[in-house]
Amino acid sequence: MNRPLPALCLLGLLLAFAAFPADLQAGASDKKKEAFSIRIHGEGRPEDGEKFSVPIVLLDGRKTTLSIMPLLNEHDIKAVYPFKTADGTYGAFLRLDGHGANLLTQYSIEKMGANTTLTVFINGRQVISVIVDKPVKDGIFWIPSGMTIMEEARMVNAFPVMGQENAASQKKKKNQFMPKNIMLPPKASDIQGTAP
Repeated sequence: MNRPLPALCLLGLLLAFAAFPADLQAGASDKKKEAFSIRIHGEGRPEDGEKFSVPIVLLDGRKTTLSIMPLLNEHDIKAVYPFKTADGTYGAFLRLDGHGANLLTQYSIEKMGANTTLTVFINGRQVISVIVDKPVKDGIFWIPSGMTIMEEARMVNAFPVMGQENAASQKKKKNQFMPKNIMLPPKASDIQGTAP
């Protein structure tokens, strides 16, 4: 007796496998372009608890507590002005939008003279901590140094350069919008243990 059912099943499987694109058959994935992230965290208070703050060792060796929720992020940046520093690293001036400028002004007025810091993380890497010593009312945040050449290049690709915002080459740049990054704070493990 001839059994056509198993033969038809085998033929169906072969046809179904042939219908898949070659990159899926080979196990390749369609990776999304990696987004540029910048997070600027203010100091937190240990009594706020682990849901709101995390202990950390800054690059200068000082132990402190950072607020898990960033004060500023890449969505608050309108334009950048990159520069090379004397120590061979890179820095940048960040022109903030109205929301970011208001947050920075308020924070800098409240924390001025209290020896508090703002710590910058780029793509999860601790870059530098700056001391809040005076009010910032111009909407410009300064990263004095600590960035790598790759971070600098990605920043320039993600944002218009200050003074050239209206140039056609700058208008073509599109900041990747990642809805998952809007209000979700980083996990404690994202900023914990970033000391050298």
